[in-house]
Amino acid sequence: MPDFVARWRAIAMAALASLPVSIASAPALAIPEEAAIKKLAVVPVFLLTSEQGIPLPIPRGDNLILPMFLQKDRANQELTTFEKANPNAKAKISALPMNVANDKVNEMNIKLKDKGKQIVSPIVGSAADMNQAVSILEKQGVSKEDIQKGLSVPVFFHKPFLTIKTPEGSRGVFFMTYQDATTAASKVQGTKPEIMAVDLTNALAQIIDEKEDRFVFYPTKAFFALMKDQKASN
Repeated sequence: MPDFVARWRAIAMAALASLPVSIASAPALAIPEEAAIKKLAVVPVFLLTSEQGIPLPIPRGDNLILPMFLQKDRANQELTTFEKANPNAKAKISALPMNVANDKVNEMNIKLKDKGKQIVSPIVGSAADMNQAVSILEKQGVSKEDIQKGLSVPVFFHKPFLTIKTPEGSRGVFFMTYQDATTAASKVQGTKPEIMAVDLTNALAQIIDEKEDRFVFYPTKAFFALMKDQKASN
């Protein structure tokens, strides 16, 4: 395990001190992985699909690549490249909740296992968010080598954790973009919380390791835009 992961866990535990603990909670149990991944339902990804909405992975060597883009514009660029290389193919960009997209890839990989192939589905965010996360981690003393090894999809949080009210109670918030984290911090009166960064896999691991359900992911701008479009079409 890279040193910065252990360091982040220590930072996260300190930030966690600000979160309320339910007195009438159920017996202490870790959050199931499936439940943690479902929290990503408010984070849509955009991917290349057929006109029927079936994911279209791109052959590359022995594997199949299916990028999942957090920004629609970047996904549209991928579609343009695909159409130039495959002028007779009919494709489009489809938006899916990240957890649903993950389930679809897992289902496809089960079917491909006998053929000796596998779909690799990297999550592609913005370069700006990656640069901000790298800068934050470097200020914490994390080496460039460790950052390269351990940071693929940056997620932002605060020290102390910012919370939002949900029907189940107050929850600490993870943000998928630096801008959303900055906007949230600017609304805090008094001393502004420090913005921290970590990889998505470590954020999920923290959610799973907690003995109580204490976290949520903040809906992305793409999520709100899709909800607005759906309301307009109904």
